[in-house]
Amino acid sequence: MLALKHMMVITKREFSEQYLEFFHRHQVNGVISTLCNGTATDSTLDALSLEKTEKLMFETMVREQDMDGVISGLIKEMKIDGAGNGIALFLPVDGVGSSSLKYFIGEREVQKKEEQVMVESKSILIITIVDKGNTELVMDAARAAGAGGGTVMRAKGTGAEIAKFFGVSISEEKEMVYIVASRKGRDDIMRAIMEKAGRNTEAHGVVFSLPVDKVIGIREFEQI
Repeated sequence: MLALKHMMVITKREFSEQYLEFFHRHQVNGVISTLCNGTATDSTLDALSLEKTEKLMFETMVREQDMDGVISGLIKEMKIDGAGNGIALFLPVDGVGSSSLKYFIGEREVQKKEEQVMVESKSILIITIVDKGNTELVMDAARAAGAGGGTVMRAKGTGAEIAKFFGVSISEEKEMVYIVASRKGRDDIMRAIMEKAGRNTEAHGVVFSLPVDKVIGIREFEQI
């Protein structure tokens, strides 16, 4: 295990410039961003007098020694724990190619790899990849199994261009659904998604999960 965390921040698109400045201030390098959308139902949005908004997902690596400063900054500077301002996830990293390390940590001195004790996380990130147009099918199945909301990412390409994410090839006709859940609810949610939107359905979906070290912005998961 490396002393690095994979950080994912999902926030409003209008905050893009502020977050880029935030990452620069905190020496966070190698940031990639993707447009995505929330999955709140129309009835929920109407009840809260909200409109559907485009969201932005930032992904990068954070050094273990920088975690406290970044988390503090997300709360104090970016107000990420405020209603509707977004969420941040931190996932353990098993390894990074030696030639790629400086891309993530910049020109700062590379310290000797720190061994970490693997601790089973209490929160997990469920990622589902389905054919375009099946997002609601996935979310209906997940909610029926106890999941909350989710975030959708659409991979865009032209011609034969292929996007690769987590080692899975994704054509422009695919959608990815991200759901944060408790570990105890993982199996039920994944099973429900596979039954309704799995490989043997018209959605042709695949599902996998990743451990999450820390969640900010969802009180239910901040406390577990």
